[in-house]
This record gives sequence, C-alpha cells and structure tokens, in this order.
Amino acid sequence: MKIGMIGAGAISTLHMNAYAKIPGCEVTAIADLNLPLAQGVADKYGIANVYSDYRNILADESIDAVSIVTPTFTHKNIAMDAIKANKHVLCEKPPALNAHETREIVEAAKKYDKCFMFAFALRFENEVTYLKDYVDSGKMGKIVCAQGARLNTLSPAKGWFNSRAKGGGSLRDEGIHELDAMLYLMGYPKPKAVLAAADFSNKELLYRVKNCGKGWHSVDTTHYERDVEDVIKGFVTFENGASLIIGASSILRATCERRYVEINGDTAGAMWSVDKRQLEMNEINGEDMSVVYTPDINKNNPFDSEIAHFVDCCLGKAESICRVDEAVRLMEIIDAIYESADKGIPIML
Repeated sequence: MKIGMIGAGAISTLHMNAYAKIPGCEVTAIADLNLPLAQGVADKYGIANVYSDYRNILADESIDAVSIVTPTFTHKNIAMDAIKANKHVLCEKPPALNAHETREIVEAAKKYDKCFMFAFALRFENEVTYLKDYVDSGKMGKIVCAQGARLNTLSPAKGWFNSRAKGGGSLRDEGIHELDAMLYLMGYPKPKAVLAAADFSNKELLYRVKNCGKGWHSVDTTHYERDVEDVIKGFVTFENGASLIIGASSILRATCERRYVEINGDTAGAMWSVDKRQLEMNEINGEDMSVVYTPDINKNNPFDSEIAHFVDCCLGKAESICRVDEAVRLMEIIDAIYESADKGIPIML
C-alpha cells in the first residue's frame, strides 16, 4: 500500500512510525500548508513528494490510502474530498467539529467501497482490548456505571486549540479519548439525557506562567481569543439504565494531572489508570465476596496497533472496530455536554 500523509504536525510522526513497521506499506507523499514543516518531515522519513495542497495527494492514483492528521476544523472538507477521490481514509479524532459534520462524513463514506476509519487510539491499548473481551464475555455482568477523566493542571496547548470554533477544548480534543473508551466498553448504549457544567475562571493563566505542563504544542502560531473551557464535567444517563461521568480540564487546581477510566458491572469492576498504564480488577468470588487483582498485560504502542488494524481493514483482512456510527453518537453526546454547560440546563437526547 502507498500512503499519503495529510498534515505534518506532531501526530503525523506517530502515524509515520507506525506505517514504517508494516511490510509493504510506504508513505510516498505528505502535504501541509506549512511547506517547510512538511519538507522537514519528508527529509526525515525519506518521502519523495511534498505539497502545500493536500489535493495533489488525492489526485495521485498510485496512492491507496491517506491519514488525515490536521486540525479539527479542517477534517470535514478534507475527509469529504478524500472520499470523493476513492481513497481509504484514517481520520484523526475528533471526527469533526460537531455531530452534524461527523454525520455528513459518515453518510458520504457509506456510499463508497473503501475503508473509512476515525482514529480512537485508546481502543487499541492492550488494557482496553483485555477489558472489552472481559465485558463481552459477560464476566462483568450488567454494566451499571462508568467514570473517567483527563485532567490537566495547566496544558501548554495554544493556537487553534484555544478556539472553540476551530475545535479546541479540553473535552472535545482531549477528554474525548476517555469518553470514547468508556462508551466502547459499555457497548455504546443510546444516551437519554446530559447534565454538565464548565468553568472559565483561569482562562488568562495560560499566558501568565512559564511552567506549563506536558502536552501537544500546535505549530499554528495564530493568536486566537481563548474561549474554550478550563474545566468541564458531564453526567450522562442512558436508556438501558446505565450512567457515566466524564471530566476534562486544560487548567485545574488539582493536586496532580490524571487520566483514568473506571467501569463498574454488577459482578465485577475495573479501574484503568491511562497515564500509568495500570489496570486493576475487582471481582465477586464466592464467600470471599471480592478479589482485587492486577492482570498481567503486555504493554503496546496503541498507534502501531491502530494503524496496523487500519491497513488490515483496507486489505479486507479485518472489519474495523471503530464503527463510524459510534463516532456520530460520541459527537452527539459531546455536543450535548457543551450545550448543557452553556445553557445551564439538562439536555434530552
């Protein structure tokens, strides 16, 4: 397979490294509006064709598939163009700016005979694979609730990350990982209602301090008025009686930064520390009532696993575990969380 890379930012190198490990795969072209940036990546990875316009990649009939690793606000147009060009497509999260745009992409993708996959890397962590098999086996029983968060005390992200209209925001761009992982493990139940709250009290803090935490830095140096939330919390109920709580922050006076996913059934529960790569299980076990243990799970690079899976799907060797309809439901929930936080009222779905 010949691959085209659309976007040359930091995450493009994760895709590039993963494709390089797959026999028979070669990234033959890269495009970015920042041509010097694209050229630098091309020089590092030995990519022959470098463009400032991604449509040059789509016009190349020798290219089988593309990775879209551009800012969120560009996803819809690029994805639609890639679909029309009859390419296999791997599009980074978030799928688009909102559920409406995501739905448009999905409806278009269903009309052509190529693989279209949104990239949700946490699904490919070995711990999540283990948990998914465990839940699907019935060992956890009825899923009662879940909770998760991605909490940054002070994220260094600037540029378009700070503009809601461009797709930034601690939930839409970061906490989306933990939210998708919970919904995936729960079987993506149909949501019933959402209640959420957000806070913007420390919005200027990012520009006043020097010791920001770790995180993604946008190569976009454009100044945008910061209008994304510092912290947001959402409570979601589902038609099957289950519920979840999701939290995300870019600025929060927490004692430490934390990423976690917890899922609870009526016969077992699991807590996965995403940042520490630790999974702890709690099972009902006869008269002892409960046994807590840590499964022995090999660590993996989720991007390598994700992109290997995408290539297998393109070649007809596998069916994508990242169902496009789930991406629409995910964005519907995220839209409702933001709407609830903005209006201060519950949102029915």
